[in-house]
Amino acid sequence: MSELLGRIRVVWDGLAPRERLLVSIAGGSLVLVILLFGLILPVAGATANARTRAEDAERNLAIMQRTRREWDGLHDRLGTVEQRIQSARQSQNLLTLLEALAQQAGVKPTSMEKRQSGESERYEETKVEVALKNVTLQQAVDYLASIERADQPLSIKSLRIKRRPGRAGAGGEPALDLIDVTFSVSGFKPLS
Repeated sequence: MSELLGRIRVVWDGLAPRERLLVSIAGGSLVLVILLFGLILPVAGATANARTRAEDAERNLAIMQRTRREWDGLHDRLGTVEQRIQSARQSQNLLTLLEALAQQAGVKPTSMEKRQSGESERYEETKVEVALKNVTLQQAVDYLASIERADQPLSIKSLRIKRRPGRAGAGGEPALDLIDVTFSVSGFKPLS
């Protein structure tokens, strides 16, 4: 190593003052470039990456907290539904109940058909498809609301509404808008 330094010293001493200045500037520039690309830019890049990862982690934390709140809400609602199902062990036949509720709401279902329902290891699901034809929107809402308020745990699914053109009544009465409504109602009973 000392031999190499000795050679460099001999070459340096053999240079003219102007050449020494140029070599010094070139050497200084080389050291600056090495410092810039070897030390400063990698540290700046690592800092930017760390900042980006911290922001991503904060976003993920906020998403997880929101998901946790939603999960807790759903879990509470599920507990309430399961409690209603357990308390309704001696529930009325679903078809009979739906007919009674229809009568209370002032509608006459066109059809009520039992459908195949999903299986669960804890609950028996009974599914009925109900069709109402030529009813007013208010009648349909009243009937659906009475189903939702029933003592038995019921769930309304796949609601389809079709509008019928209004027909003018006798004596110049305004046209009455009627609708056809088809929906499924599921009732649940505990298996044990």
